[in-house]
Amino acid sequence: MKVFITFLVLGVLAAVANAAEFASSLRQCRVNNNNELNSCLIQTMEALRPHLHTGVPELSLPILEPMFIPNLNFRQGNGAVNINAVFRNLEIRGLSSFNTTYIEADPLSQTLNVGLYIPELRVTGSYDLDGLLLVLPIKGQGPFWTTFNGIHANGVGSINIAGQAPSERLQVSNVFVDFDIDRMRVNLDNLFGGDPILGEAVHLFLNDNGKEVLGEIKPEIQRRLNDLVQKVMNDAFSQLPVDAFLLRN
Repeated sequence: MKVFITFLVLGVLAAVANAAEFASSLRQCRVNNNNELNSCLIQTMEALRPHLHTGVPELSLPILEPMFIPNLNFRQGNGAVNINAVFRNLEIRGLSSFNTTYIEADPLSQTLNVGLYIPELRVTGSYDLDGLLLVLPIKGQGPFWTTFNGIHANGVGSINIAGQAPSERLQVSNVFVDFDIDRMRVNLDNLFGGDPILGEAVHLFLNDNGKEVLGEIKPEIQRRLNDLVQKVMNDAFSQLPVDAFLLRN
């Protein structure tokens, strides 16, 4: 038991040390060339990937892999179709597989543009559903899973000057990340007590209306992505020379 506790403590200390090392590495983008700066910022985002499992306390970034959402409500009403569902204890995995497709820091317009690609997000949890599909009452409860494949995210933000001379620093604010998906699949176990034919009809409807399902979970994922991009980029930009950035051609 003592050996186990020793290894556990060492593991925690190593995770904290790695997070601190990552936070300090953000301060190395001290360049006076647009392309080199953008490449450095991309490397900064890419270096973040393994730390999503541990969080970065120095940047107040929580653990994002996996991501947890306590509950979501889904309501779809359209004529003969009326579905009400509650999803609970959602666990979202896959964010740490993101790739940074581009980062463009524009000193003239003082804007920041970021592109991310996430191959797949998988959501698991439990559901409770009832409603009406055409003339067919639908009901079910149990475990579920959803996969979002091919997630293309694009974010924009502002680069401003904070503080007073000679302590001026660059600050990133108003970050907004939006995203679209290529494909989505939903599976609800135990629909109609496990009836395969009736269950398939509901699955067909849900998968054909994936944008509505995505719409319920999207705001929380957006909030986490906004927070992640803004805090990481803000820390990197806060260490850049203000004059060199704003006066660069």
